[in-house]
Amino acid sequence: MSFKTVLGSRFIGAQNNGGGAVIATATVAQAWEQFTIDDINGGSLESGDQIFIIAGTGQYFQAANGGGSTLNAASANRQGWETFRIVKESGSGAIANGDIVGLQTVTTGNWVSAENGGGGTVFAYGAALGPWERLTISGLGSTTPPPTQPQTRVVGYLPNWYGSYASWATKVDFSKLTHVYLAFALGDSNGNLQLASSSDIATLVNAAHAKGVKVFPSLCGGGGDGQIVPFYQPDKVDAFVDRIINFVVANNMDGIDVDVEAPDRMGATYDTFIAKLIAKARPRGLPVTAAVSQWMQYGMSDTTLRSFDFITIMSYDNTGTWTGPGDHSSYSQAVTALNYYAAKGVAANKMVLGVPFYGYCWGNCGGVSSKYVLYKDILANYPSASGSDWINANGAQYSYNGLPTIRSKATLSKQYGGIMIWELAGDVSTTSDQSLLRAIDGALH
Repeated sequence: MSFKTVLGSRFIGAQNNGGGAVIATATVAQAWEQFTIDDINGGSLESGDQIFIIAGTGQYFQAANGGGSTLNAASANRQGWETFRIVKESGSGAIANGDIVGLQTVTTGNWVSAENGGGGTVFAYGAALGPWERLTISGLGSTTPPPTQPQTRVVGYLPNWYGSYASWATKVDFSKLTHVYLAFALGDSNGNLQLASSSDIATLVNAAHAKGVKVFPSLCGGGGDGQIVPFYQPDKVDAFVDRIINFVVANNMDGIDVDVEAPDRMGATYDTFIAKLIAKARPRGLPVTAAVSQWMQYGMSDTTLRSFDFITIMSYDNTGTWTGPGDHSSYSQAVTALNYYAAKGVAANKMVLGVPFYGYCWGNCGGVSSKYVLYKDILANYPSASGSDWINANGAQYSYNGLPTIRSKATLSKQYGGIMIWELAGDVSTTSDQSLLRAIDGALH
């Protein structure tokens, strides 16, 4: 089916048939302007029904923050931000071809609006069903869409210590990602999140959203526990949750990742924190995820573990600077980790397998006996390193993931909820055939 603006006679379109912005520029309904409606209420499509709108790629219309900004057709979710109410201008009853309708976001009540009746980007900020919001519906057939294959998640962490996020906005290959997690958001003395300047975040978020990629802040991170843990204690947790939500909404982000890695300081207070965070986030269409690993799992209940929208499994650091040489992230270790969380009752499509874009050196490591080293730096010193997971040279040993293992893990991840990367700055450019992200994308597609 299609929507055409009453004022301006422009068809609503999903740029690139999905994955980009929603626009109102076409004078003829072609592929980009053809959609499927999923009527959540069931039965015939009637005024007031809640619906999902699906573009040709199988991606859903989404009003970021529930409304107030541009509309996109780039979501893999079926949650609050993706839910719209379809309303007939003329009243109640069944909706038929030729009816004038409006689309209202369910979370904020904003109306989908084609400014000036079309000619540019479509927004979700209309205060009422007025001239810019009036749409003629046509091409109605079955309102039940065919099954679609969900997009495999590719989650890339991006730290804030390798340059500004604004600088990374032009370097990251968003076409090969579904999510970018900004690391790390830490609390100040009052529990207000600190990550980067709002302008830096906005530059990165806007670049990601233009490619249909979601951006989450990642809370805490290994070593940042001291700046987060105090604020999820009983006397501070409610205010802290509100600050997190406000931070995400103010920065036009799409969800929240929690990377608390202090199992001895988690327990019941952590479980309560997560429950309260999910209770506040989910009605706003904000997924809540967590980075997890077997070594720290005793710090949270299985109920909390299963409550996340999905988890990213840190299947790396099985050895490191605190041990002697050994595999720090082998394929067999990944299989073991996935099986562990399956036994915990986590659904397969909620398990995202973590892979490293870094390795460890032991021995003659440039003046130290062991160190953490990025994949791109290993490659700079050993140009043929991409073909294996180990280097023994010049009195040094390196353990990392080369192209064959990364491809195997990416293929494995298709049976689950996707793949996660720590971290994007460790890779070479995706223009290189030695890029790990390029290898992941090739294995997934």
